[in-house]
Amino acid sequence: MRFSPERSFDKAECTGCGICEKVCPSDVIEIQDGCPFFEIEKCIACGHCGVYCPANCFGFDRVPDPKDICSSERYLSLLEARRSVRHFSTKTPSKEEIDIVLSVISQSPTGVNSQWITVRVVRGSEAVEELLRPVKKLLKILGYTGISFLIGKLTGRSAYLRKLRHGDDIIFRKAPVVLFFHVPKRNITGRTDGIIAATTVMHNAVTLGLGTLWNGIAEKLYPLIPSWHSSDTKGTRLTAVLCMGYPEMIPLWKAPPRDYMVVMTL
Repeated sequence: MRFSPERSFDKAECTGCGICEKVCPSDVIEIQDGCPFFEIEKCIACGHCGVYCPANCFGFDRVPDPKDICSSERYLSLLEARRSVRHFSTKTPSKEEIDIVLSVISQSPTGVNSQWITVRVVRGSEAVEELLRPVKKLLKILGYTGISFLIGKLTGRSAYLRKLRHGDDIIFRKAPVVLFFHVPKRNITGRTDGIIAATTVMHNAVTLGLGTLWNGIAEKLYPLIPSWHSSDTKGTRLTAVLCMGYPEMIPLWKAPPRDYMVVMTL
């Protein structure tokens, strides 16, 4: 259930400190007669008021000290252990494992606390193979007309298209699970929200020994393949596609660090 400060607030616990009013990002709280008054119709349900309340008037669970959870060094180690996976084992992650991987979306940031990210899960080799079927059909049609030859020449992907026509799965890479991340069309920060959620899931997958592949090709193909669409995602737009499963090979050594730049204004 979406958080409501008005429903959760326990007036008997309130000390009137005013911190909830101070931290509210939407400026919808006003202290009146020593207690907060909520302009609930403008509230974005972010929970800031409860998170910072010293008296816990909103009944939240205690947050652990971040230093006790994960050090900077351990978090970097997690990122170093993550590699894009293009060779998956035949073992299919259980529904329980997928639930655990996706559970981190409940804490994934969204612009103006928009929430409502929808993940469509396609699980099992047969179900993923079904996703590939219309792509092969489309390629056959393009092959008959000579368009695929032209596309291959223009993009330098002739060998890639040839492998697809011959039945090689170089789109989903025989992954046992494919995750489609959708956000509401009305969400003005939707694409960013969906990418953040998919990135969070990608990192959490490593903790369970799973690997992922960020599938930009499937994302580009999505508008062209009606059978990939679902009534469950009506009114949404696709923002990311992840292939997921147990890696066939485990990385043994750290990859070279990526270049980046920091420009600091002092």
